[in-house]
Amino acid sequence: MRKIFLMAAAAVLTLSACVSKKDYEKELEQVKLISAEKDSLLKDVMATSQFIADVNTELARVRDAKAGKPTMGASGELTSPSPADQRAQMLERIKALTDRVNDAEARLAASRQRVATMTGDNKALTTQLAQFDSTITAFKSIIENQKAEIASLTAQVTALQGENVVLKTEKAQLTVEKEALTTEKAALTVERNTVYYVIGTKDELRKKGIIVKRGGILGVGSTDIPATTLNPADFTSIDKMTTTEITLPKADKSYRVLSRQDLSGTEAAPKGGYKGLIKIVNAEQFWAASKFLIIVQN
Repeated sequence: MRKIFLMAAAAVLTLSACVSKKDYEKELEQVKLISAEKDSLLKDVMATSQFIADVNTELARVRDAKAGKPTMGASGELTSPSPADQRAQMLERIKALTDRVNDAEARLAASRQRVATMTGDNKALTTQLAQFDSTITAFKSIIENQKAEIASLTAQVTALQGENVVLKTEKAQLTVEKEALTTEKAALTVERNTVYYVIGTKDELRKKGIIVKRGGILGVGSTDIPATTLNPADFTSIDKMTTTEITLPKADKSYRVLSRQDLSGTEAAPKGGYKGLIKIVNAEQFWAASKFLIIVQN
């Protein structure tokens, strides 16, 4: 009887040892799972933080591109990417970043639920759960900071887009003004360089009112001079910067300049007047006194 009792007691002790070992192994496995959950969440949070740092770097590049600063390409060469393209890419990155942070937050809640299910009434695992809750609280704080950074990044990109619209408007306005100035400058240049000449006999020029008689008594001793008012339509227009020779119509006749041009700006006229052509050697000097040149056949 005593022998049977001892055998029963030994069987109970062996069974208890087996149960305790099994519980211990189960508890150890659960602790490992909790630790793995913590490690996984830590990697997620760290990866998201790095992603935010990368987006911040890209945002700085967008600012540099907007300011006209060159950026360094992957090959080490300086590049000048389009600010608009970079902003569009970054908005996509920020959306992906937002999705990642939201996913990390959802995983925190799911991990907390899984760990709570594992612990049950086990006091040792309850302590592990408390530590895990502390880790989750820290992670939540990091995630909230990440959300604030995302909101800041989005605001900065939006501000850059607004600035870009203003810059485009200003650039368009400057382009219009530049074109207007260019047109005005061209018109002024044409106006400044346009001069006029006419060739004829005294009678022809008098009939057109280009020259008039002045002085003398009863027509005796009067002198032909340019009229006070001259009509450009009665003249031939030329560009004084490109026209260096004025051909005279009759090779056997001589001509003289009746208007106020500075004749030292031409090749010296032969005795008796110009023949064949008038060659201008200094346009500015020749045309300085008047833009109307009147040439009279002798």
